[in-house]
Amino acid sequence: MMKRKNCGALLLLLLFLLTGCGAESGAGTAAEGAASASAAGAEASGSDVTLEDVTMESAAPAESDSAAAEETPEDAATESAAEVTLEDVKITALTHAGVEAASASFTEARLHRDGTAYEVEFTTADGQYEYELSADSGEILSYQWEVQGKNVTTGTAPDSLDSAKALALSHAGVEADAASFEKEKLDDGVYELEFTTANGEYEYEISRETGVILEYEWDVQGSAAADAASGGTDSTGQTVNAAVTAGQAESIALEKAGLAEGDTKYLHSYVEWRHDAPYAWCVEFGVRDTEYVYLIDLEDGTILEQYVESH
Repeated sequence: MMKRKNCGALLLLLLFLLTGCGAESGAGTAAEGAASASAAGAEASGSDVTLEDVTMESAAPAESDSAAAEETPEDAATESAAEVTLEDVKITALTHAGVEAASASFTEARLHRDGTAYEVEFTTADGQYEYELSADSGEILSYQWEVQGKNVTTGTAPDSLDSAKALALSHAGVEADAASFEKEKLDDGVYELEFTTANGEYEYEISRETGVILEYEWDVQGSAAADAASGGTDSTGQTVNAAVTAGQAESIALEKAGLAEGDTKYLHSYVEWRHDAPYAWCVEFGVRDTEYVYLIDLEDGTILEQYVESH
């Protein structure tokens, strides 16, 4: 009985191949033949699998091909796009200040209310640091350091003013050609030094006998403002033509607030860009627990916006 069923299946397969070879050729005929053979074998063994089932299974695409087709170049580009984050600007500020992350305690780190800049403030054992960084590029727009310290061992006993000056410059991280010494003298075994740079003032007292830095104080502030003269460049290297200088903008803001520069604990200004164009001077300063921000028109000195915030 079993032999008769097998012979019937073989006869059916032979008949199908003989009648179908004129209509189909190549890979299609081979595929249908294989499918028919599978169906015939299933019939001979009593299985429920039909020729239609076998054909549909062989035509189904691989799951991996379907999944790969769903991802587009646009999706990949979106996933790979990077944005400036709060952590990014914190690292930038620490690196610029030469401060290790473990030595810093952040007292403020937030996106400015208008979304254009991050405000970052942190302290160390010997000072406090304030930064404003672009939310678009992460570049430093302005910064201020107030640092004081005592009894720092250098390991070198300076035998001259020049060697004492070298110790002070090295500790401050200032190049010799960037510093202008306003005070340099030896008094009762202590070198007293004062020098300035383009953005700060430094004071040092160093022991001649031990080389220990007995006291030091820094007052540093930098700005991404355009050069005071017309045709200067801002922190991005783009040319800015402004009729109103940074100093004039600061004077306008201080006058509006009813304050003098000597009243402020910090004062800095920079050109704020909007829609890829210079928009206004941004003047910022603080008095005790109050912060002031003014946006001053580059051409006529008009106050465009102002913010006053007390803590």
